[in-house]
Amino acid sequence: MLCRQRGKTEMGDEMKEEKDGMRLEKKVHSKRERKEKWVRILVILQLVFFAVFFLFPFVWMLSVSLQTEEELMTTAGFLEQIVPKSWRFENYADVFRTLPFARYFANSGIVTLLTVFGTLMSSSLVAYAFSKLRWPGRNFFYSLMLVTMILPAFILMIPTYKMYSAFGMTNSWVPLILPAFLGGGAGNIILIQQFYQAVPGDIVEAARIDGAGEFGIWWRIMLPLSKPVLATVAVFAFLFSWNDYLGPLLYVNDQRLTTVALGLRAFQSQSSTNWGLLMAGSVISVVPNLIIFTCGQKYFLEGTKAGAVKG
Repeated sequence: MLCRQRGKTEMGDEMKEEKDGMRLEKKVHSKRERKEKWVRILVILQLVFFAVFFLFPFVWMLSVSLQTEEELMTTAGFLEQIVPKSWRFENYADVFRTLPFARYFANSGIVTLLTVFGTLMSSSLVAYAFSKLRWPGRNFFYSLMLVTMILPAFILMIPTYKMYSAFGMTNSWVPLILPAFLGGGAGNIILIQQFYQAVPGDIVEAARIDGAGEFGIWWRIMLPLSKPVLATVAVFAFLFSWNDYLGPLLYVNDQRLTTVALGLRAFQSQSSTNWGLLMAGSVISVVPNLIIFTCGQKYFLEGTKAGAVKG
């Protein structure tokens, strides 16, 4: 009898300990869930805050583009300009009536397309030479390329201008387009090179055994495999070229060759600024950027991840 009672007591103690353990586990689990819930809420609030913070200038620009000059002059504060009172959509039509804005738009399109094409071809070709070929001085020239990323752009501004001027290339689009066909930038080369290094060397060796030349391997194998990273480089090149203001300001003097970024300056003078037309032109100039980034967002993210992986 004593043994049975002792056994029942031990079983009861075990069941009680098990129940206590389950209660403790539930408490820990619920506490962890509450903590994760609050973390998610904080992350969402931070994302909303930064989204509003970065979108606010664009919203203000869009609002000002729909207001008259009289309304802009009579508003007392910055926040009062957020909601237009007049909603003057004619500002967008006046942009094209006041200036040859359609020509500026076409000029930027031509320069940007040529820049993107040249950047993709030259940077991918140079990246292939650095990643898959062995040639004398490769490490030296690669280090030299990295040094160019350290130098600030304004240091090279005057000697670059004097070089183009000596060759008679100023007042043209050549200084804006030519660098894209001569390497496309060290950052783009490194991004594509990291992707090329992740491509197995057996594929390249098999192509060489089959009789393919280096140009054929680059054109038929490496380029098709590197579409995501090429899309990333294309987006970078497009945004840089389309929004470039300093380059056209230095090298372009003819109004017939003016680009959008430089043409917007015509709405400003020493005495006044037509804010309505300036903001309307700015909104129009931003539209291609939004379209390109929205359409290429998927490939842009894939290419950024792929270019960050070392082989």
